Amino acid sequence: MWPHRSYSRQRHSQYHDSWHEVPPVRQPRRVLIIVNLEAAQPVMNALHLDNMAATTCRELPSLGRLEEHALFTYKTLVNPAQTRTLTVEILLYYISQHIVYTWDCYVEPSSMDLRWQDITGDTFVLRNGQTLSDLLNEHRPHWTEGQEFGILLPNEIRAFDSPNQPYIMRLSCHEALANPIMLP
Repeated sequence: MWPHRSYSRQRHSQYHDSWHEVPPVRQPRRVLIIVNLEAAQPVMNALHLDNMAATTCRELPSLGRLEEHALFTYKTLVNPAQTRTLTVEILLYYISQHIVYTWDCYVEPSSMDLRWQDITGDTFVLRNGQTLSDLLNEHRPHWTEGQEFGILLPNEIRAFDSPNQPYIMRLSCHEALANPIMLP
């Protein structure tokens, strides 16, 4: 019906190769948040509670160091959609609930703060209203593409092998400072 011409079309290489210049679409990625709770012990001590101290290797000789580390760690796997809505304040509430379930003590979320290291290794306090995605995009813009090796090699990024691999965000929980801008 329609005439089909068998001649080959001349293509301009400038148009053919232009799509290579477009940056890749960022894949949604889950985030594994790991929070070290060891520095939150002063919060419990201020409440005159020794529940955390009673579950250390010093008090329980049969408790192994890995078991103690597991007790003093909060972890959660966050889906990509949750990274845009999970705030530091909500995360502190979850940590407070974890402390209730683990040590049977209520710690007010406002009595704690979370700290994180930026790419240069400087530690800073996370503000309550910040969302997880805002923090990651500001301080780890590569978080959907790969994982950094750590403080020793902060500019070395290991690309993810699979779209199922989560980005690992390591935080520490501390007693809230009166002036969170000035760290000790």
